[in-house]
Amino acid sequence: MTEMRADLLSPPGSAAYRAATNPHNATVVQRPAMAAHPRSADEVAHAVQWAAQRNLGVAVQASGHGAGAPIEADRLLVDTSGLNAVRIDAQARVAHVGAGATWSAVSAVAERDGLLGLAGTSPTVAVAGYTFGGGVGFLTRPYGMASSALLAVDYVDGNGQIRRAAEDAADAVDREALWAFRGGGGVGLATALTVELVAPPGLWAGYQLWSIDALGPVADAWVSAMGQIGDALSTSISVLHTPPGAPMFPPALQGVPIVHLAFASPQGPDAAGPLLRALRAAPAPVVDSSWAPADAARLAQIHLDPPNPVPALGLGRWLGPSAPAVAAGVLGTAAAADSPVAVVELRNVGNHAHTRDGATTAVPGPFLLHAVGVATELASRSRTEDGLARARAAARPADLGRAAASFADGRGAIADGLDHSDLQRLAGISTALDPDQRLAPSRVLAGLNDV
Repeated sequence: MTEMRADLLSPPGSAAYRAATNPHNATVVQRPAMAAHPRSADEVAHAVQWAAQRNLGVAVQASGHGAGAPIEADRLLVDTSGLNAVRIDAQARVAHVGAGATWSAVSAVAERDGLLGLAGTSPTVAVAGYTFGGGVGFLTRPYGMASSALLAVDYVDGNGQIRRAAEDAADAVDREALWAFRGGGGVGLATALTVELVAPPGLWAGYQLWSIDALGPVADAWVSAMGQIGDALSTSISVLHTPPGAPMFPPALQGVPIVHLAFASPQGPDAAGPLLRALRAAPAPVVDSSWAPADAARLAQIHLDPPNPVPALGLGRWLGPSAPAVAAGVLGTAAAADSPVAVVELRNVGNHAHTRDGATTAVPGPFLLHAVGVATELASRSRTEDGLARARAAARPADLGRAAASFADGRGAIADGLDHSDLQRLAGISTALDPDQRLAPSRVLAGLNDV
């Protein structure tokens, strides 16, 4: 039987096990039989083989932002956070990164050469899970989804064999695997990725905060600017419930619902002109984190994502061009002080960027709804589900009938993350690479059973 070094395995009760089973999204229970901590592709392959010989399934996790389905004692958890190497080829404008590397680690190295990856809004998100889920951030409008920038994936299949997914792979199933990794949640257990980088000529970013009383005029200003801004500017408008005593907010904005508007552009200050002019009709913000030159660290701050683990339950929906018409109503579903939903957010994400072939490499709609609440126990989960349902109902006139699966926080399966034919294609690739279905499926693939 395949054996693993003792230092690569941690049993329940150990410090390494507790760290591996403490995901950023703390909604779900994680109690695997063991946790493995590989540092190389060979060690990942050995872990899969070790699990197979003991009739265990395999789940994978790095940062745990995408945690959804419970991990029970019939699985080995492979903690890929140790696969965190980052190498930049500045001339080719590509990054070769371990599957456990975070975007903040990649940005810190790439930025030395004037380059950036298509990161998300949180600096602690791992590159792999974010990219495999599609990848939407503040650079999506000018450059497209992160999944479309994915060039290759080194991975281990369900039989414990090391493979490489690439467009020029000799085996057709590896070429198909790249399609799946590009926004379909992936197949197999990734060990490393090769991603394309961009060279923004002038990165600017900022955010503003208002009391909830200003929601109407701020939303009106955002809506009026939508027809005037170009693809260079990305925005996010939300109602955000701040924690009591949170030092990042002034006292007047602590422990209450507030209005939050974040915006960024890689093409200098003029891109925000139409939005800033429209905002003159709204009350002055309580906090104006000024529209100014930014680096990657600054860009990762403007969304105000929580730095610590949160038991989050959410939904993501792709919306059509009529989303601005329902914006005030959607945001208003979280405006009450006792709302169970902590954030209701609308992003404008439509673009004309070049896309590569993949499960989800082009945004399915020009707007994105993301709503999330805290679900610490059954009662709060029920209240949060009700609040999320109200947000979705308010957005229904603009809903395109497709989930933004990577924004479905705390969910193990999403039935409408892809259309049926693409789901069937994804399932076929998964079966070819994992005939015994040993590897835990992605949120999108797991949803096939609900179609």
